[in-house]
Amino acid sequence: MELFSGRLQIIPWNFPLAMQSWKLGPALAAGCTMVLKTSEKTPLTALHVSKLIKEAGFPPGVVNTLSGFGPTAGAHLAKHPEVDKIAFTGSTPVGHLIEKLAAESNLKRVTLELGGKSPVIVCDDADLDLAATMCHVGLFLNQGQCCCAGTRIFVQDKIYDAFVEKAVAKAKAMKVGGYTEPGAEHGPQVDEIQFKKVLGYIETGKAEGAKLAAGGGRHGDKGYFVEPTVFTGTNYFWQDVFLNATILCQTIIMVLTVLYFFISPRQTSPMT
Repeated sequence: MELFSGRLQIIPWNFPLAMQSWKLGPALAAGCTMVLKTSEKTPLTALHVSKLIKEAGFPPGVVNTLSGFGPTAGAHLAKHPEVDKIAFTGSTPVGHLIEKLAAESNLKRVTLELGGKSPVIVCDDADLDLAATMCHVGLFLNQGQCCCAGTRIFVQDKIYDAFVEKAVAKAKAMKVGGYTEPGAEHGPQVDEIQFKKVLGYIETGKAEGAKLAAGGGRHGDKGYFVEPTVFTGTNYFWQDVFLNATILCQTIIMVLTVLYFFISPRQTSPMT
């Protein structure tokens, strides 16, 4: 590990406590001082941890927590001359911007953990029930608001129909509601911006030819709840539309997955 005197840590909103822990631990172990910039959507967790850090006796100025908007607080810190290292977790477009700001200022070192489009491959010798459960958890954990969610599922042709049936049944069986409601499994999107973005991507998926197998709309008429959503695609859809389909190519932190089949595992290589 390397010591940096001015370290900037920028974390997203979807796992505020975990992200804060992952950023603070290695930096503190290396002896770094830092500014932790949290998302304006979820500031309270980090502020409470900062209170505990103070109670634990950390020297003043070692950990400094700031909540604010990206274009103002985040941009100012990213180009600040006294920051010499940035660790950022978040979206790819913002990652590009942070690298640009770092280069234009004092050539800060930058570590980026950006969004992905994680594939899952299910071959015909898999335990079907276990595979369906793992794919279900891998997508719908935290209402799909996870950068490594398995939003693309490749299923071998011999088990495709049976897998789709199980995946759809699991999605439809989820109880959507606030976590204060008994038995609720699937909560709301983080805010109105994310809520509208998710619904917009669902409509885009329909328009681009994917078949809606479950969900696809708002749940109820209050709050930012979206139904757990599953799309399927025919072999024609998989071969001819894949490279241009928005829901298959763009990073989407949402309650949406696409199931499509393959004949040989080699077929999945260029797609994953």
